[in-house]
Amino acid sequence: MLNFKSFQMNSLVKICSILLMFILLQGCEYFNTTTISPKQVKEQSLWSENDQAPSFMECDDLTGDENAECFKNMINDKLMILLAENNFTSTSILDEEVVLTIELDAEGYFSLGEIEDDADVLSKIEFLSDILQEAVSSLPQALPAVKTNVGMKVKTQLTLPVRIIASPQE
Repeated sequence: MLNFKSFQMNSLVKICSILLMFILLQGCEYFNTTTISPKQVKEQSLWSENDQAPSFMECDDLTGDENAECFKNMINDKLMILLAENNFTSTSILDEEVVLTIELDAEGYFSLGEIEDDADVLSKIEFLSDILQEAVSSLPQALPAVKTNVGMKVKTQLTLPVRIIASPQE
C-alpha cells in the first residue's frame, strides 16, 4: 500500500512538472521581439497623403488642399486680428517680415517655437516677442494631425511669415 501511494505521489509530481513546463513554454511566445530597422521607422514616420493634416472644426468637413487652405487662413486671420489690436511704434519706419515657427502639439494647442528675424525687428519694437508669443498661444485649439498608419495624434510645425509695420513714436 505504501508503494502505491509513493507511485501516486511521484506520478502527481511528474504530471505537475510536465504541466508547468508546458505552461512556461507556451508563455515564451510573449517574449519574442520583432526587430524594426531604423530605415523602416524612418519610412513609416514620413508624412503621406493618407495622413490627416491638422485642422479646425470649421474646416474639418473639407478635404485635401481645401482643408489645408482653410486651416492656414484661419490661423492667419486670427493672428491678424490679435496683432491689429497693437499699435506698434518703433525708432524708425518699419515694414519688415518676421517668420514664425508655430508648433501644434498632439492635443491641438499652439505655441511659438522660433522667430526668424533677419531685419532685427524684435529689437526695434518693444515687447514684440511677447506680443507674438501671446497671439500664438491664444489661437483656438485645433484638431491635431494624425499619422494614420499608426493611428496616433502627432506634433506638427508650420512656418508663417508675418509682416510688421510700425512708425516712429511721436
